[in-house]
Amino acid sequence: MEKKIKNQALFKKGGYSIAITAVVLAIIIVFNILVSALSDRFVLEFDMSAEKTNSISKENLEYIKNVEDEISITMCSTKDDYIGGFMSYYAQQYGVAEDATAYYEQTIKLIEKYGDYNKNITVDFANTQSSEFSSITTKYANDNLAFGDIIVSTNKNGTERYKVLTYSDIYDLTEDDSYAAYGYTFSTVTGNQIETALTGAIAYVTSDSDKKIAILTGHSAHDYTANYKKMLENNNYTVDVIDDGVITKISNDYDAIVIASPSTDFLSGELDVISAFLDNGGNLDKGLIYFADATLPFLPNFNEFLSEWGIIAEEGILFETIEGYYMTNEPTTLLSATASEDKIVANLKSYCLTGNNVPLTAVKKDVLEVESLLETSPGVVAAPIGVASDWNGAKEDDKQNYSTLIQSVKKDYNDDNKEISSYVMAFSSVQFIYSEYAEMNEVSNKNIALSATERACRVEDTGIYFISKSITEENFVSSVTQSSSNVIMIIFVILIPLICIAAGIYIYIKRRNA
Repeated sequence: MEKKIKNQALFKKGGYSIAITAVVLAIIIVFNILVSALSDRFVLEFDMSAEKTNSISKENLEYIKNVEDEISITMCSTKDDYIGGFMSYYAQQYGVAEDATAYYEQTIKLIEKYGDYNKNITVDFANTQSSEFSSITTKYANDNLAFGDIIVSTNKNGTERYKVLTYSDIYDLTEDDSYAAYGYTFSTVTGNQIETALTGAIAYVTSDSDKKIAILTGHSAHDYTANYKKMLENNNYTVDVIDDGVITKISNDYDAIVIASPSTDFLSGELDVISAFLDNGGNLDKGLIYFADATLPFLPNFNEFLSEWGIIAEEGILFETIEGYYMTNEPTTLLSATASEDKIVANLKSYCLTGNNVPLTAVKKDVLEVESLLETSPGVVAAPIGVASDWNGAKEDDKQNYSTLIQSVKKDYNDDNKEISSYVMAFSSVQFIYSEYAEMNEVSNKNIALSATERACRVEDTGIYFISKSITEENFVSSVTQSSSNVIMIIFVILIPLICIAAGIYIYIKRRNA
């Protein structure tokens, strides 16, 4: 009898043990199912890098999640080949000899997230040795597809609309001429633009609007618009470069024209052509974006043209006298910020930083709306070109707020009583689009340049802006912060093991005292 009671007690304890084990296993199974279900709808990842370089930026993420068209992203490579030696071998065609595998891994990570965040976006990797890839190259025969290219496509109104991204669209390359004396140079990958390029391509293939710009370079000794041109193309512009020494005609197919850093003046006939373009036969709806350069000769004819639009350009260079509003030891490289409630500058998150600024002021003109959108501090003067940083010739009465961006608008109404308008947007410096400052994330030079361009093309309400923010290799690997790694260590190395140990001790004591 005693033995039977003992066996019953043991059976009872064993039953509790089995029941607890079954409950724990059930919880684990349910948890795994729940995580699997959630992972189908959400991206369950934690980016530990300080700059979130493994994550899609907030602005792009918001856009991606709202894409309703079915988008196909096809990479001309398998994941393993892209990360492996094939991509490094192909990169040699661009003069990239060093290992950039960290960037290639980063590209794959970010591309895959597009499909994770929006089920309308499919991501495929095509083996370049397969019959599948042969059919792809046949379909896009005019594009001369290469290893690692990315095809972004959709069907728009019954017609396929697509864009091909190449190696140079994705990566920032910096040329190293250390061995130029030996007859060769090489490039290094200094940044990853996959997020800007890929989201811009999606916006392009889904867009109903086509924006077309002509950059007039015939009067510029140096063309400083390469980065600006790339930014526009990433934002779905068609950009043509017109290098005619004498401008005789500008096609009305263009929405706007760009003149950057002209070093020779324009003839009166050329200015008549520009005026005719902006007038557009009385239909307006055209734009001019101008980037000045104080280091170049004064342009009497062109500046007279600007004055007709209420934009006054003086001789000299802007010189900042208030400490803290200019780069250390460089008072001609100064800050400018919002001077208007206009929406293209009202939400400016930071300042603009430019050097070699031409003194600009806005004046009222009949039938025109002229407004200064960006201005310097009130401590700026127009100094002689070439002044030293310790120049002390500034007079108190000469100090004022100078404009660094002026908008002039000519408005009218067409036969349908719809408002029409042409814009002239004048920047005080070409460094808004060409300088080391323009590439800084904390500076808004490029944001403002793009916003002004959208305004001049009158498509700002239909476009979405993608500003190039390079993702650098040093951030990709080494920017995991100590605090974030400490959190992970505490959770997985300390808290979870302690909870398990405590639970085990509790169960042991309960069973022993039962």
